[in-house]
Amino acid sequence: MIRLVLSDIRLQASMWWWTLLCATVGAACSAGSAIAMFTAVSAARAAGDARMVSASIALGGNIVFFTVLAAVGIVASAVGLTLTTQRREHALWVILGIPRHRVRFILRTEMVVLGAVAGALAAPLALLVAGVALAQWKGTGLELHGASVGFRFWYVGVSVLFGLVPCLLGGWGVTRRAARTPEMRAFRDFSDPPARPGVARGGLALCLLAGVVGMWVPGLGLELKGGLAQRTAFAFAGNLFLLCLLLMGPWVLTPLMKLWTALVPSRGVAWHLAVQSCQARATRSVTTVLPFALSLSFVGLFMVMGKVMPGGSAGLDNILVVLGWVFVVSWVGGLAVIALVGRERARDSAVVTVAGARPGVVTRSIVYEGAIYAGTAIVFGALFVAVSSLTIALGARIDVVRVLAGLPWATLGALAAGTLVTTCLALVLQAARVSRTVAVRALRS
Repeated sequence: MIRLVLSDIRLQASMWWWTLLCATVGAACSAGSAIAMFTAVSAARAAGDARMVSASIALGGNIVFFTVLAAVGIVASAVGLTLTTQRREHALWVILGIPRHRVRFILRTEMVVLGAVAGALAAPLALLVAGVALAQWKGTGLELHGASVGFRFWYVGVSVLFGLVPCLLGGWGVTRRAARTPEMRAFRDFSDPPARPGVARGGLALCLLAGVVGMWVPGLGLELKGGLAQRTAFAFAGNLFLLCLLLMGPWVLTPLMKLWTALVPSRGVAWHLAVQSCQARATRSVTTVLPFALSLSFVGLFMVMGKVMPGGSAGLDNILVVLGWVFVVSWVGGLAVIALVGRERARDSAVVTVAGARPGVVTRSIVYEGAIYAGTAIVFGALFVAVSSLTIALGARIDVVRVLAGLPWATLGALAAGTLVTTCLALVLQAARVSRTVAVRALRS
């Protein structure tokens, strides 16, 4: 059994490498943030500084929360996409006589191997992340009493844990569907299977919705003992729950992508191919958009909060102290997803080429896919900033127009432009590789 698991990982190494990279970076940033927080707290307690203990827990806890949230969502999506892309290989196992329950067990074992290896590789990187995080905190004026990162054996356990959990969360439901899907359907369907939320995902969605309502009701409509500051905090928490709810599945990003692309007046063949490819490969599209949409939304939310809160700052340098590792996980995750589906994209391009499309049209359509991914993330981020500005302004009882006017739109525009350049450049490189691929060989592979 282990030989089959290792053989499958070796044969699909071109895909698993990128998934491993994404999981390793996510585990390193999550574990490093946690190690930095515990190191700072321990140093403050040893110095008897109760104020610094509270400050370290407050700052470090927020950094750990947002980093882990981003890592789990992005890594789980990448793992799920990796398994979904291999559904024809898994159907072939069933045809060759491997029982379905054994297929499910093999795939889940692969998830354990992937998570354990990612966590082990992330352990030394986590120490580097923790050291950089402590240096950032010192730069904000936090007195850490000479705290420094040293190696402890439990750091490896934390890294492995942060490597395993996202992989198992992302692959658990996909492995169950892979074992249940009729094998002929897996070979016949070229588009992604329709998303059917299970009981666990449906329950999580209801919990997140309850969190949105539970935070917004006191934040927007009640008089609280903590005054406007407490109302604003409740409104902020409600927006966090809302962001998790909107990005937990394809039911928001996919319709949003269809809506804004339908408004583009272009009728070129390359644009039409790109739109149809993004819609047919909905799982691939959503997984690519998710990291960039998450990072842009987080930054916008914190900028709104920094503008509203007394003494707050909406500057990017201060926001990067909290969200810096979210950016790292998001950008690495987005680029890894683009790279890991390269073989699938080459096969799709080969089909179009055999059907008579010229190479230039195929190349432009691939680049347009990057523009569609970035455009969807930017549109989602803009809408979320608008909703966040409205709700937080209502909580703080200030004019929403003043909040929107005071946001650093130049910085937000630069981040949006960076997202567009990053995705398009990544797809340009992939288009160059696809253009050198022989169509018949791509269809046969």
